[in-house]
Amino acid sequence: MPYIIDNLKNCFDFFLRNVIIVSRKNYFEKPQDLTNIFNNKEEENLYDNLKNNYGALLSQNTTRRNFLLNLYHLNIFDKFLTKKTKDNLSILDIGSKNWEYVKSEYAFFNSFAKNFTLNGIELDAYRLNSNLYNRYEIAKFYTKDLSNTNYIPGDFLKHQQKYDYIIWFLPFITKYPLIKWGLPLKYFKPQEMLLHAYNLLNPNGELLIVNQGEEEYLIQQELVEKMNVKNNYLLLGEIADHFSFFKNKRYCSKLIKTV
Repeated sequence: MPYIIDNLKNCFDFFLRNVIIVSRKNYFEKPQDLTNIFNNKEEENLYDNLKNNYGALLSQNTTRRNFLLNLYHLNIFDKFLTKKTKDNLSILDIGSKNWEYVKSEYAFFNSFAKNFTLNGIELDAYRLNSNLYNRYEIAKFYTKDLSNTNYIPGDFLKHQQKYDYIIWFLPFITKYPLIKWGLPLKYFKPQEMLLHAYNLLNPNGELLIVNQGEEEYLIQQELVEKMNVKNNYLLLGEIADHFSFFKNKRYCSKLIKTV
């Protein structure tokens, strides 16, 4: 069996960090100068368009990395999610990690929803970063000024709340990334998690999925085909590399829950 040693180590480490929760407190990032941050005129024009639509929440009082990261994600939501006029919208982000892009999600939904609840769920919420802050403490910093926004440490498969939108960046659909991120193999359940996410959608709800690399994008399509909901599946293709500093290309698709 592959990854035997790595899996044993991950099981032990994962158990420890969820029993003995360790972290520095009060995470903070010092704002940086954002002068000349864009790579080209196209990015400048795209930023102007996003600022016109979502400007009130595109705060520049942040780091260069965080500013670009939120622009990158906001551009994805702007292009690929449908804006629905409905009271009490509910949104879930699966696998939020540090949730450093949460402002982009909040800005998008705040632009058209009268009221909404935004939840982020993370299985490995107490994993320590190299700066000795765990993910939960860092997420508290990014969400501190966002009302009705909740970071939930826990197993997504045990989560039962219904949602109008579910956002899922880089799901583990092959074993290698899951192992390298320090998770036990018992949590490798791509088909079960995809089906659970689809079942948690309200009627007409949308599940937006972003995969890393064309290979994972193709595997994602195979997982959807096994669910017999292919007619509700939209292949949105490669994501334009605006504001991005990621090494690998990313691809987007969407599942819509029909009534």
